Amino acid sequence: MKICFRRSLRRFLIISAFWTGSAFAADPLNSYSHPSDDVRPPITAPPDSSHPDAEAEHTETNLVPVLGGSTDLGFGGGYFAGIARVKPGADPYLWNIDSAGLVTFKYSQNKFSVPYQDFYARLTIPRLFGVPLRLEIRPSYTWESIDYFGMGNASSVAGKNTSDDYFKYTRGHPQFDVDVRTKVVDHFIARFGFRYIYNKIGVATDSKLADDQRTGSDEVKRLIGPVDSHSVFLLKYGLQWDTRDNETSTHSGSFDTIDVKLSPGGTTQFPYRYGEATANLRGFLPLGTKRITLATRLVGDWMFGNVPFYELARFDDTFALGGSTGVRGVPAQRYYGKIKLFGNAELRMEVASFRALGKELTLAVVPLFDAGRLWADAASHPELDGHGVGLKYGYGGGVRVQSGSSFVIRAEVASSPDATPISGYFAAGQAF
Repeated sequence: MKICFRRSLRRFLIISAFWTGSAFAADPLNSYSHPSDDVRPPITAPPDSSHPDAEAEHTETNLVPVLGGSTDLGFGGGYFAGIARVKPGADPYLWNIDSAGLVTFKYSQNKFSVPYQDFYARLTIPRLFGVPLRLEIRPSYTWESIDYFGMGNASSVAGKNTSDDYFKYTRGHPQFDVDVRTKVVDHFIARFGFRYIYNKIGVATDSKLADDQRTGSDEVKRLIGPVDSHSVFLLKYGLQWDTRDNETSTHSGSFDTIDVKLSPGGTTQFPYRYGEATANLRGFLPLGTKRITLATRLVGDWMFGNVPFYELARFDDTFALGGSTGVRGVPAQRYYGKIKLFGNAELRMEVASFRALGKELTLAVVPLFDAGRLWADAASHPELDGHGVGLKYGYGGGVRVQSGSSFVIRAEVASSPDATPISGYFAAGQAF
């Protein structure tokens, strides 16, 4: 049985081609957000001590295909490429340029569609001007077909075909990010930067979004606002406290962040004047042994001002009550609102370690439970949010395969009263 299992896993790894000699830890369905909130840059291929230039300054390159996706956005493939200038004593490199792309495909209503396309390039300099000041410059482009089912926690799709084009709109957005990070004291990091986004929104006249814009309540119309093409400029600030023993697959410690984004807005080209404050608290507790870890997260997200409607389903540049990194089991864009509160709990149980493709691998089994709620706005709107607790939740499990200390693949399924009937996810990196 053990031999058969290892052969099957080896075939899976070869087909997926998720890693070669390098470590790759980007989430292909969330590549427009940072792969790590640590001040340390993402890990690339370590120097090969057998290489004749291992002790001299040299350049390392990597190019690997990737697979990824979910039942929300479809499944597909793409690439990851990187080039790094490595020098002894410069940890982990002098500079690094990486790029990735992913295109997904989905079959629904007897036709194929391409609901998601994402491409980015990134320059990382860990020690700008020779001091511990990390600079990251990242242009990107994303196009996605997004669901809209209505505003608020009580929006209902009972008896409706949620795959229908009636519930879709599209958003294409080239984006340019600049981020700077610096260590204040041990475990404590400050971040600041800016972002420019150009948004092109496509809304069909016979869609749910267009209907709500025409005939919805005054509050719904206000939350949606105009859907014309526009630009957004964001100023970004953040603080983080990090005591994790390992940033990729944590067994103990905590990782807590507070982030604020502000859009000055108020002009014709930059119409949205708004802000967002996010608290993201993560804790990791070993249960008697390092092989069993209780991983928990609590997220609070508050948007204020004139917020673009497409941001109301998101937090920290990814989906909140739904999707692969929010409340799993719930469809990714199911709920829209300015205030979100949700939590996650996973029991990460490492059940086997073995060697395949010349690497030491660890297999983990992970039961999970996620739950949360949102509110359309700070003022009370029971007609949109309902009465009572109104909890949205998902439960399920999955497997994780870890390579070394820097790379994890996860495959998960989750069920929820909002799922139809079950959701699946396949991506690189832990969910949190």
